[in-house]
Amino acid sequence: MCCGYAHASHGELFCMVTKTRFAITLGLLLVGACKQPGKGAATVGPTGPSQPTAKKPPPPAADVTWLAQCRAPIDQAKQRIDSLLAVQGVRNVANTLEPFNDASKHLNNAGEWAHLHAGVNPDEKIRDVARTCEQDVQKFLSAMLLDNRIYTAIKNVDINSADANTKRFVMQTLRDYKRSGVELDDAGRARITQIDEETTTLGQEFQKNIDEDVRKIEIKDPAKLAGMPADWIAGHKPDAQGTIRVSTDYPDYIPFMTYADDDELKKQLYIAFKSRGDAKNEQILQKVLSLRAEKALLLGFKDWADYQSDDKMVKGGKAAQDFLDRINKLAQRRAKKDYDELLAQLRTKTKAAKSVEDWQKAYLENQLKRDKYAVDAGEVRKYFAFDKTLAGLLDITSTLYDIQYKPVTNDPRVWSSDVKVYDVMRGAEKLGRIFLDLHPRPGKYKHAAEFPIVDGIKGAQLPEAALVCNFADPAKTQPALMEHADVVTMFHEFGHLMHHILGGQQHWVRQSGVATEWDFVEAPSQMFEEWAWNYDVLSRFAKNEQGEVIPKDLVEKMRRADKFGKGAWAAQQLFYSAVSLRMHQESPTKLDQTALVKALQKKYTPFAFVDGTKFHTSFGHLIGYSSMYYTYLWSRVIARDLLTPFDKKGLMATDVAGAYRDKILAPGGTKDAAELVSDFLGRPYSFKAFEKYLSDAQ
Repeated sequence: MCCGYAHASHGELFCMVTKTRFAITLGLLLVGACKQPGKGAATVGPTGPSQPTAKKPPPPAADVTWLAQCRAPIDQAKQRIDSLLAVQGVRNVANTLEPFNDASKHLNNAGEWAHLHAGVNPDEKIRDVARTCEQDVQKFLSAMLLDNRIYTAIKNVDINSADANTKRFVMQTLRDYKRSGVELDDAGRARITQIDEETTTLGQEFQKNIDEDVRKIEIKDPAKLAGMPADWIAGHKPDAQGTIRVSTDYPDYIPFMTYADDDELKKQLYIAFKSRGDAKNEQILQKVLSLRAEKALLLGFKDWADYQSDDKMVKGGKAAQDFLDRINKLAQRRAKKDYDELLAQLRTKTKAAKSVEDWQKAYLENQLKRDKYAVDAGEVRKYFAFDKTLAGLLDITSTLYDIQYKPVTNDPRVWSSDVKVYDVMRGAEKLGRIFLDLHPRPGKYKHAAEFPIVDGIKGAQLPEAALVCNFADPAKTQPALMEHADVVTMFHEFGHLMHHILGGQQHWVRQSGVATEWDFVEAPSQMFEEWAWNYDVLSRFAKNEQGEVIPKDLVEKMRRADKFGKGAWAAQQLFYSAVSLRMHQESPTKLDQTALVKALQKKYTPFAFVDGTKFHTSFGHLIGYSSMYYTYLWSRVIARDLLTPFDKKGLMATDVAGAYRDKILAPGGTKDAAELVSDFLGRPYSFKAFEKYLSDAQ
């Protein structure tokens, strides 16, 4: 799963690639790590790979070796399934559920490792073979989930005396098998297999086309960089021909759209950014939508939206649309007010302006906050040097969750020299390991996401995950300053990371880490964004080059200014959610993708569609989240409610944070999300906090 939008004015993606866990979402990409024990084999997994013992010379090519290592856990999964099927006599937890759990572990280990490297490995050949490994995992998974023998074996396990988590595990697994199509006839199961394999390949190609489509605008006159921060200009020197290049990668795109005075250049960069993937991705998307529609019908659902949400908190496409309609009623008045303020700001320079264009939002919002709210984003960013911000985040989460971070310098699985590795400790106990890959590279995943690497299984393997972002790099720019929106994104993604590690101490891999209903998984990360807005939190690390702490009155101004734009933010989220939902409800053969995007942008946002763009061709959520982008708004509703227990004692109250850790994060997927929330709040979740948040006046 991936990606919310970090900032109302930018509309940029921040992502979480949640475990599309074995037996949860057949047909979507798996994510995880490779483990290959055995004589003469390289081992990739929680403890790192041993060196291959194959004789030399000549050594195999790196990509050949990598693919062999990644495929090995698939063979281990097959062995465990074979042992399960070979059982004679009475089926029980030990001879049926445990081998099934082991098979799940091995498949996740292969799929997660492959998915990570398909997005981050600097070697294009390894990225390509990683996609091959993903496809192999998907093929095995599809066959496994359509194998009636396994389904029958699990049904026949007597769980009357089992513990609650085991009973839940069996319930979830049998439901997932039914949703996969195991009860279809031979022809139906065969077609499901074909659909899943083709969808996996198409999804990989769609994302690859986005990741590798980096576009640039060229600037010959340095004077056209007026408005840009000095540190950004210093990092963009003209080449030998006097040309300055500005790319669609985030460290270029977001600052340029925020600060550059030249409106025409902003428009050029905006169109380039919003057109990534346009050469091929419309055709790919049409095929994906057709395959999903066919699969939903085979499984007895009206459309993919109904199928995809059937086991979530919000059940059914109609319920999802009803939710969007409810939020739209709250948002429209605020969105119009925000738009009118932006238009008034534009008219201070262009008196005859009749509308605000989409590419002007970020710049005008920054100008407005500077002029009306006395918040200059250029001044704010001086307090958020990358290294200090990361150190502050580690310190804060250490205090909140009673954990420590131990640097690791010898993990041979690290894929790039700029990746930082830490063991997450509680005293002498190791809870897991995190990998921080936080700066851009050619061919790397373009947004910000948490990628699971290993799903924790108590007594078997510790959880591991990677944070993959694209922030300013201190090795290339000094000081490497972050926009405050980037800080919010970093906190958001770290919320996912904590959920994966702290919730990764379960027995059943199906319940490990971020294993709750898909439309809840963003709530903990969205909730943690609030820490990036709190003075008591920021004062611990937000300091300028002179060592001065960010002023309290500046943070208060930032908070007041943040209230501006909530309506526009909600409108933009509604637009993305509606695109995601409607594309999976319309007939794929009749769908005009661009026309639908235009119509929905007009319905939900006050900003006009910009000719020359094809936003949907770079909207990676259409692959990962499919019809469920609405979950970002739904999770936001719950996130605002989860913050209410902190209101009296403050965000650094360790007793409240400890209860949150133990009742929301640590249980992983052992309970329904609604029950987790009720355990923490002492009551069912409510819309009240979100409605207050959205309607709160400046």
